[in-house]
Amino acid sequence: MTASTTTDRGRLTSARFYITFRCNSLCGYCNVWQDDKFKGYEELTLERARRILDELYELGVRYVDFTGGEPVLHPHIDGIVQYAKSLGMAVEITSNGIRFAQHIDAIVPYVDTMNVSLDTLRPDRYRQIRGVPTLDRALDVIRKVIATGSGNLKLICVVTRENVDEIPDLLRFAHENRITVYFSGMFEYFDEQDTVRDTNRTARKLKLIEQNGKPLADAVAGRAGRMDESEPTGGPIAEELIRLLHQPFALVNLHFRKYMETLDPSAPTDCYANKRILTVGPDGRLVLPCYHAFDNSVAWDRPLRELVEDPEFLRVRDEEVGHRSECRSCTVFPYIGLSFSHRFDKVFLYQALSEEIAKFKRQFTNPLFPRLALDLDRLHARYRELEQLIDQVLPTPRPPRSADHFYRFETTGTGVRSEFAAGELSIAELVGDYAHGECWGIQRSPHTWIRLLYRDLVPALRELLPEEAYESVVGELYEVQLAWWYAYLTRYYRGTEQIDGTAAEETVAAFLARTGALLPDAPGATRVREVLLHAGCVLGLSPETLAPLAVRTPFPEAALIAKHLLLIAPDAELPGYAELLPDEAAEPLRRVLLAPPAGDAAPLDPETARLLGQEPLPAIVDGATAEKLIAAVTALPPEDRTGLAARLLTHELRTPHTVRGRGAELRPRALTTG
Repeated sequence: MTASTTTDRGRLTSARFYITFRCNSLCGYCNVWQDDKFKGYEELTLERARRILDELYELGVRYVDFTGGEPVLHPHIDGIVQYAKSLGMAVEITSNGIRFAQHIDAIVPYVDTMNVSLDTLRPDRYRQIRGVPTLDRALDVIRKVIATGSGNLKLICVVTRENVDEIPDLLRFAHENRITVYFSGMFEYFDEQDTVRDTNRTARKLKLIEQNGKPLADAVAGRAGRMDESEPTGGPIAEELIRLLHQPFALVNLHFRKYMETLDPSAPTDCYANKRILTVGPDGRLVLPCYHAFDNSVAWDRPLRELVEDPEFLRVRDEEVGHRSECRSCTVFPYIGLSFSHRFDKVFLYQALSEEIAKFKRQFTNPLFPRLALDLDRLHARYRELEQLIDQVLPTPRPPRSADHFYRFETTGTGVRSEFAAGELSIAELVGDYAHGECWGIQRSPHTWIRLLYRDLVPALRELLPEEAYESVVGELYEVQLAWWYAYLTRYYRGTEQIDGTAAEETVAAFLARTGALLPDAPGATRVREVLLHAGCVLGLSPETLAPLAVRTPFPEAALIAKHLLLIAPDAELPGYAELLPDEAAEPLRRVLLAPPAGDAAPLDPETARLLGQEPLPAIVDGATAEKLIAAVTALPPEDRTGLAARLLTHELRTPHTVRGRGAELRPRALTTG
């Protein structure tokens, strides 16, 4: 592979800042204190640390994770964290808590996420796992941070064979202190993934690579052979964790679990080290290829904007990251996880599902605990049904042809076909998917409606409804989410043609009806009706059923609703749907029945045409044109991409007959499941 000659600095969005490699714990699953390569580094002064943060910001970095080692062992950590926050960065810090008490006031108000590691509540086991007898200090810090009322504390529990029996006790601790615990499997970067190593053994004896990065044959064979037996991907630990999915104050990353289950140790790993995330060492050097496989670096003797163009940085980025032997079975989530938002596949679906559940918990469910009753067994069963649909029924998409693409697609001449969405996508929709910079903006994804629940609908209901009615709605959220996902996937995704989504649709329909009936005659109720109407129309519920939710004034999602109706609604029902929507969104539904198809392609608005360098969008779509348009969008600065997807959607609706034609494959599903 030939290395690229430059780095697109706009894509470097995150940094892991190993502010020190020194640590006051001796954790068996960590190598920082055991390997000589992490010893003897000069650490940045406050002034130099501020300079490097300035340079990171200049590169486009807007998220920085201060880690180590133990960050508070750095003499200037307080000022460094405060400066990062003053730049407008999202700031995260992870500590073992042993010496954090004296830093609470100086750090906690300036971080978005404050992580404290807590694997056990038993002093003897804490000492066994972490090598130091300091559980009391960690617990004291946790309680003091809680007392600040900051609400940004998260406990991290690495679940192994040694502490899996303590999950109930840790969960009880979380409930009592009203604090989230992230229950994580163990990253694999050396030794057994689910085993805490004897602290007398050294990482130097266990290294899987020589100092120059070439693999040792026996070590590589040993790694590949372990993946099928790795306990967190399918054994008792995995089952314990998945049962925590809907438990209050428990955080479980479904996407991490699914990534581990589907990991192919013989294939290159889609890692974003040096691509979107920089690894900065204690002295400011860029650590290559990442902290966990660190055997190379670029010294901070020039500005970072020059270092990311350094030939060695580019070579490692393009030739080694993801391709080295130790990369092939890596599960280090901070690096791998960034790629999940840039690949629209099953792992992304689980990421969206997982993050939605986390938001529901943090914003609505946890504050009502313990009086809010949840049927956890029922929710677990519903989740398993959805999991089976995603894992066994949906097609497994192949990797995209380009590292810059979200998903693989084939051009059809008139549009494109993806490996997930049923039917044809227009070139405008394809390009619009890239306008947000991540898969979170993809139009045909089930999370598109769910995010309206936690952003708009439930916060509005909290102000509109009596306490009992509000809590009743919150109690339904998890099951409605799972039902919505099932219904959406069976209606809009490939491979699900024979799957009956009626029961899931009925669950959503009942929620819409009950919630709509609760609404008072108040200004804030209009936004709730808009969100409810969105769900009903996208699933093709009958216009008569949705009539109480009609909204005739403009709202942000109306155009997207109109497009979905053009794709799936029977001809006879289009006039009824048009009566539910604002005139601008209703007009394409009426026109598709009343007016003959227009012969010419609609022109783009001047601003969109300028940004895309294209007027009009091509009627005949080939691969080269599609790639050119994707490249044009991804190269735009964020401020130019704002509103682009919405303008492209408006452009599509100017030719409703064309949109209607793209949904021919979808409409038979409405007859069998509606």
